[in-house]
Amino acid sequence: MSTGARYRSFTILSLAALSTGLVLGMLGQRTGSSAIAGLAAALEPFGDIWVAALQLLVLPLVIVHVLAAVVGAGEGESVGALGGRALALFVGLLAVAGVFTVVAAPPLIRLLAPAAPSLDVTVPSSAAAVASGGGDASLATWLSALVPTNIFEAAARGDLLPILLFTALFGVAVRRLDEQYRDPMRRVFQGAAEAMLTCVRWVLTVTPVAVFILTLSFSLQAGGAGAQMLAAFALVVSALMLLFTALLYPLSSLLGGTGVTTFARAVAPAQLVAVSTRSSLASLPALVDGARAHLRLPASATSFVLPLSVSVFKLNRTISSPAKLLFLAQVYQVSIAPETMVVFLLTVMLLSFTSAGVPNGGVAFKTLPAYLAAGVPIEGVIILEAVETIPDIFKTLLNVTGDMSVATILSRRRRDRQAAVAAGPMVAESPLASSKGPTG
Repeated sequence: MSTGARYRSFTILSLAALSTGLVLGMLGQRTGSSAIAGLAAALEPFGDIWVAALQLLVLPLVIVHVLAAVVGAGEGESVGALGGRALALFVGLLAVAGVFTVVAAPPLIRLLAPAAPSLDVTVPSSAAAVASGGGDASLATWLSALVPTNIFEAAARGDLLPILLFTALFGVAVRRLDEQYRDPMRRVFQGAAEAMLTCVRWVLTVTPVAVFILTLSFSLQAGGAGAQMLAAFALVVSALMLLFTALLYPLSSLLGGTGVTTFARAVAPAQLVAVSTRSSLASLPALVDGARAHLRLPASATSFVLPLSVSVFKLNRTISSPAKLLFLAQVYQVSIAPETMVVFLLTVMLLSFTSAGVPNGGVAFKTLPAYLAAGVPIEGVIILEAVETIPDIFKTLLNVTGDMSVATILSRRRRDRQAAVAAGPMVAESPLASSKGPTG
């Protein structure tokens, strides 16, 4: 079976498990069936074991992947100034998208999910400790906490950002070693990353079963409001993606020096591929063709910026993850402090440049510690991840549009120079430029 077929089968099984758990739980909640309640109670320990396995793997998975990415990035090639500008633009757009979400998501959530249930779900102890200790922290306290005195204590508390900063710093130090020391460590990190992915795949093979167990327990408490909540979440995230995608058109026109219609024609074929495949990588050929045919982008954009953007730039991350956090905060009645949201956005932004490559739920899996640190239950994150199929369409649509937008903006300077060079001879040969006054 091909990878795409396995992914589709996995998604169908997860959705079927979600639907079955919802229907059975709502039936048990409505009828008060002791049999369904007994089934949920009997299965609940297995769901807890699966959640614990995820929590066990998440931190080492993130660390080894960041190390592999930092130490192995750019081997044998020079990114140069263009790569630096591209990364700066990636970070800038991710930050803008995060601010957009913090402003636009709460009204949408209140509009579309006004009757979100209040559930009595136990928050994991690590999340409770972080939430209780960081709710009233000042900015100075937060900045000082970025450099923990004990990295193992930070790991035990689930403080992901300081660990990521330390990991990135260590990776940069390894890159500065002589080749005889650097290459063996690079291979070790890459091998460890692949081994961790194998462990993750083992855990995720039973995701449909775990989704059924968690959803059954959830819907027994929430009843019909649970299905309403899941539908509202999918609608909120999809609406936010479409809104920000629409904003990219005038932004690309303004900063990229191209017409909105021209940009739309250039990106439309890639968007069609994105919607049908939910894969940014599959959209790359159409992105390159559109950039060449309609936008006349230089080779630096089509051969370097677009592949780089498709590989590492996931604009949806600072929209979908904060929207999920804000949605769960309302559902579970968790107060999100401003500094907590800042830490969450920074963490998601850092993790957006690494991809675990796991099917279905890979994004939420990598960011689980960030959700826990914000004080929302892990069960809610996993349940919402099971309905990501529809939002995934709009996430990929946004990512592909963002890729073309970045290439267009970064190429403006080069295109302006080329236009000036092309216009030079024409100006020189024009009658006004070549005319001379009468000679005496």
